[in-house]
Amino acid sequence: MLKPQVTKEIVRDLLPVYMAGDASTDTRAVVEAFLAEDAELREIVETAGKYSLPPLEAPASLEVQSLARTRRLLGRKNFWLGFALIFTFVPLILRPWWLADLVMLIGLGGWAPFLMTCKELSATGLEAPRRRLPRILWAAVGGWIGTAAGYLIQQQIGGPWGNRGYFLQCVTAGLALWLGQKLHQIQTPEEIYRPTTLFGKP
Repeated sequence: MLKPQVTKEIVRDLLPVYMAGDASTDTRAVVEAFLAEDAELREIVETAGKYSLPPLEAPASLEVQSLARTRRLLGRKNFWLGFALIFTFVPLILRPWWLADLVMLIGLGGWAPFLMTCKELSATGLEAPRRRLPRILWAAVGGWIGTAAGYLIQQQIGGPWGNRGYFLQCVTAGLALWLGQKLHQIQTPEEIYRPTTLFGKP
């Protein structure tokens, strides 16, 4: 049986394997023999080498940088949380009403950078604790914002507030829960009660 002859076209097909370093010793010897004699094949190899990207390596300090960034984000989150809570609670004891309204607006403005920081933290892969307490706190803060805003509105427009105030509390508490889940700061009820397995989440 006649052995097939190695042609230039066969060698051209072998070039990707050769350039990737995956070729066997015999294959490399055949390809290099053709490269020594064929200028066109040499040009293909040289041209491909010019445009090949160097292997990407993560810097040694990447883990340290990621940890430092996460700590900065957690510190920023706690600062804006405290800022927003203080400026949301204070208006109920302030007079005149225009000053209370102004402080309330500042407090509501403080929640914006807090939520943006939560969004950045969600990209770090931190998982929210699987407990009910964080959900209760998010709902309580949301309900309190509704209570404070409703109280200020009622004091200035007068008239009965009653059911409208309760409705506003429920809406703001529900909105807070939705945002907390959306930003991965609290677990959904299904995630809280989902059974754990030996290999993590089922």
